[in-house]
Amino acid sequence: MSWPMRLALLINRSAGSFRNLSLEPTVAAIAARLGAAGHQVETEICAARDLPSALSALAADHGFDAVVVGGGDGTMLTAILAGLGIDRPLGILPLGTMNLLARDLGLPRDPVEAAAMLANAKPAEIDLAEVNGLPFAIWASLGMHPWMVRRRDHLQRDGIGKWRAMALAALRALRRYPMVKARLTVKGDSFTVATPMIVITNNSWRTGQLPPLRPALDSGLLEVHVARCSSRLALAWLAINAALGRWAVGRLLETHRAETVQVLSRKRRVMVSLDGEVTVMHPPLLFRARPRALKVLMP
Repeated sequence: MSWPMRLALLINRSAGSFRNLSLEPTVAAIAARLGAAGHQVETEICAARDLPSALSALAADHGFDAVVVGGGDGTMLTAILAGLGIDRPLGILPLGTMNLLARDLGLPRDPVEAAAMLANAKPAEIDLAEVNGLPFAIWASLGMHPWMVRRRDHLQRDGIGKWRAMALAALRALRRYPMVKARLTVKGDSFTVATPMIVITNNSWRTGQLPPLRPALDSGLLEVHVARCSSRLALAWLAINAALGRWAVGRLLETHRAETVQVLSRKRRVMVSLDGEVTVMHPPLLFRARPRALKVLMP
């Protein structure tokens, strides 16, 4: 890869950070930080509805050495689905709400400071994961979490703010208590579960902190968490402890590590959240680690 680079900078104008930051001055400052290192930067600001087509166009344009995308974890998943990060590095610029992937890479929350670090970053390869061929970079979930995210999105469309919508969705989910009844196969061993939530992470989360971080991004393993909660009270206790960064609470959380995980269900369709984006899939679900399959700019 040549240095300095020709960079494409694509910004999601609907990203959560722009509730507090002015769009055009922030984007200009980001481009200036990247350009200060000698890179040639071509900037595009894109509405959320136009992201898939814009990112696909950049994936097909081989005139750039790398593509830097500004947005949240959902925006980064859209970029990966479009094919970015496969043959050229993907630069992750934190402009969302949680920015879990950017945090895992060691980037600061301030997008202009993060751009200054990306300006001197080097290409690196980290793990991806997939389910039935669909990639995800951070985590997947079944059960209560995708149900909450779908309900939150409906409430947001009614004009309710994101955090209030998520709190209302959590209360409704706790009242409804959707359960996953499935058969899991991990390392050749099969077992049946009836659980409010299954979480599968691409590499392991470190306990004791919030939001959770992954100390390693290239172990080549998935981590499977099954909530062993038979009551709403037990689930609420697990949720409180998880919010404090304590994942392993007695016997309330069962954890396994493996390269592949199969989830069988009698349902014809199940909701799955991939990096916070909900999709509907047809079982059986085969989760698989893809070691070092994603090229990123690593600060």
